[in-house]
Amino acid sequence: MQDTDKRIINNVPIVKIYTEKFKTVVVSVYFRTPLTSREATVRSLLSRMMIKQTDKFKTNAALLEYLAEHYGAHLTSNVVKKGSDHIVKFSIEFVNGKFIMEDMDMLGDITAVLKDVLYSPFNYDDSDQAFFQREKRLMTNRLKSMRDNYSQRAFEMLLETMFETEDYKHLSFGDLETLETLTLEDVKAAHEKMMASDDMSILAAGKVEDNIFDYLSQLHSRETAKMYPYTGYPVRSVSEVKYETAHERIEQAKVNLGFRVQYQDSKDVMSLNVFNQLFGGSSASLLFTNIREKLSLAYSIHSQVDVKNGYMFVLAGVDNDNIQIFEDAVKKEIQRVIDGDFEASFVEEIKRNMLSSRKESMDKPRGLISLNYNSLLKEQSVKAPKAPWTEQLKKISKDDVIQIAKKIQLDTVFTLKGGDDDDK
Repeated sequence: MQDTDKRIINNVPIVKIYTEKFKTVVVSVYFRTPLTSREATVRSLLSRMMIKQTDKFKTNAALLEYLAEHYGAHLTSNVVKKGSDHIVKFSIEFVNGKFIMEDMDMLGDITAVLKDVLYSPFNYDDSDQAFFQREKRLMTNRLKSMRDNYSQRAFEMLLETMFETEDYKHLSFGDLETLETLTLEDVKAAHEKMMASDDMSILAAGKVEDNIFDYLSQLHSRETAKMYPYTGYPVRSVSEVKYETAHERIEQAKVNLGFRVQYQDSKDVMSLNVFNQLFGGSSASLLFTNIREKLSLAYSIHSQVDVKNGYMFVLAGVDNDNIQIFEDAVKKEIQRVIDGDFEASFVEEIKRNMLSSRKESMDKPRGLISLNYNSLLKEQSVKAPKAPWTEQLKKISKDDVIQIAKKIQLDTVFTLKGGDDDDK
């Protein structure tokens, strides 16, 4: 049994997802604002600081000890890009009080911890400078280590090239250059803005009763509602393919291709979802089967999509001598789809796998919350009600996949290869 109840209390949407599948409860708090490089960086640092220590728990060890005493409650923060927005999410998973013999107000204690997490930055002062500098240093080291990952670096450079004048090039966790300039005052200001102005939502999943609204409504209140449409970036056509190459001392080239999809109607979004799985998003895909397995042109290869914005990326590890051959092979696979050179049964198989994956996500509390948050965003953005995700998926045919393939335009090819700049 599963039931969803949405209420707006204190001008904040709160969603209760009742399910008897789990012995734990997950509460997630989302904050959404338009994406910029500075916002992404300072909010990423802020989110890391907020779950490390609070007004009540002056050290991370004290906070972790308290959570451990509450049957191993687990507190996390996360930052993501979604549409044209930057999202900060705080989640805490804990054992449902119904299954505890001990006399403990689990929900009350956990809500108090979450409120402590959300409100502590209001009180940051000079005594928190050492804490701030430590977290800033740890985040700096993390971003530097990510740059040392050549696959990650190649993808970042693809984004910088493809979206040179667009905010989408910014990463959800920010960048080193901005991080170096941040002060504790910047973090405090970002927190105040987040609590006052962000689109905020609270979701809870588990075997919970209506009294959870009484608890969760204590987390935050606003004088006016702050709920904004969830939008993507405008569709842009490609006038000329951009080619960029960088060199590193690596054995295996990283070849990344970026595509823009010329969306024309609402069905295109689900069509792209199915196309991606068929094209390169699964182990049964054309890219994996034909380019990696049959032609041995890639050590690794996959495609991924941002369906909200209509972007697709093909990321691969390729021998330095096979870069052009590889690019041509990828184009050939897209043309194969356009030509309808695949079976309708393949599309049905892909759809079954997608449905199975979605059901698997719903068998986990965090996955269930993520799916319901997506639904919440759509409610705020779509004037006419949309059919459920599963119904949209069922309606996708082989012809829909062919039609979306025709709307995919190669925008950028970025290659990180071995050798020197003079090597051709």
